[in-house]
Amino acid sequence: MAIHPAVQGNITVNLSDVTLDEVLNVVQDMYGYDVVKSGKVIQVYPAGMRTVTIPVDYLQFKRSGRSLTSIVTGSVTSAGTSSSGGSSDDSDSSDSNNNNGDSSTTSTGGTRIETITESDFWPMLQQAVANLIGSGQGQSVVVTPQAGVITLRAFPDEIREVREFLGVSQERMQRQVILEAKILEVTLSDGYQQGINWSNMTASIGNSGSVVINRPGPTGGLPPLDAIGSLLGGQTNITISDGNFSAVMNFMATQGDLNVLSSPRITAANNQKSVIKVGTDEYFVTELSSNAGNGENSNAVPEVELTPFFSGISLDVTPQIDNKGNVFLHVHPAVIEVEEEIKKLNLGGDFNNVQLPLAKSSIRESDSVIRAKDGDVVVIGGLMKQQNIEQVSKVPFLGDVPALGNLFRTINNVSQKTELVILLKPTVVGVNTWQKELERSRDLLQEWFPDAE
Repeated sequence: MAIHPAVQGNITVNLSDVTLDEVLNVVQDMYGYDVVKSGKVIQVYPAGMRTVTIPVDYLQFKRSGRSLTSIVTGSVTSAGTSSSGGSSDDSDSSDSNNNNGDSSTTSTGGTRIETITESDFWPMLQQAVANLIGSGQGQSVVVTPQAGVITLRAFPDEIREVREFLGVSQERMQRQVILEAKILEVTLSDGYQQGINWSNMTASIGNSGSVVINRPGPTGGLPPLDAIGSLLGGQTNITISDGNFSAVMNFMATQGDLNVLSSPRITAANNQKSVIKVGTDEYFVTELSSNAGNGENSNAVPEVELTPFFSGISLDVTPQIDNKGNVFLHVHPAVIEVEEEIKKLNLGGDFNNVQLPLAKSSIRESDSVIRAKDGDVVVIGGLMKQQNIEQVSKVPFLGDVPALGNLFRTINNVSQKTELVILLKPTVVGVNTWQKELERSRDLLQEWFPDAE
């Protein structure tokens, strides 16, 4: 044991059946000494101000995200020869029907859920540590994000509190969860036009796992957080404890024709938003204006503004993992179909009977906060869509004959209902998680390519 020259005096402590480490911890807490263990040597420093540098493993960046679900009709203003309008991925839409040169504005309200996440780690860390140690006796904090270190000048007991705080913070920040999702669409059979009958799920999966159905409503506990889904189509959240996708998909196949739209897999850190988008961006007219010419050419020159519209599948997830492996998930899936629709507008002036290629969006999305255990399968359903399709029945070969083929062919308009279902399985990353995932991927490759060496 090496004792600093400034450490003097005697200490009397009555303890029994304790180890040396426990004795040293008691001395540190009661008398404020700083005890440092270096190999087999124990160093004791006086209870004075000290300077230490502590490594902190985190990225140097500022990150922010926004998730928006809305049912909003915007506004269109037409004044003389100017008109603007459009729609966006946030479900905002606008349209106008103006038959004269006067100014008019049309707008209505709607429903909106907006979730904003921000992460600026290093300034927040510096503020938190400064609050822990104070500044009344010359304490100070210096943060160096480029090197990933924090330097303190504080008393030994304050330094121990900061070390404990940083240890707990880094352990929680480094937690990860693997999110496996399946975005499915079910074309409902005639007997299930009201939607999938989830009450039969328990009988379908047998005893392999428990089923908990959570419907939005004014029940006890947390308030319903998926109000948008409830408004659109009676969204239902279901939790299945056995973690088996196949059992759920087999049950859904009994309700109609099952189609897998996407099967994304993402790994997300604790309280960090992760996003997957699969689709295309197409440009459509969102604003039309005019500038009058000068001199001999006084005709109005139209100016068109184009805006990209996303068409495809997107999924953003923000997880929060507790000490017991439970996961809180903020989930925002969306399936967006954008088509071109030609609109004829009479804006007056030089813009009579203008035809514009505008965007027509069909959006099915949900915004929910869900609690699940490690390995559970969460089912988000109830996002329904109805469309009319032409069903052609014809005699083979004869129905394809030009002109005469109409005699051997009938066309019926059929109403078809589909329901969008999202399956989510969170797996908290543990010691053996990646090894299990590698073995699972290897088994899938052997199943898909049995002849490969």
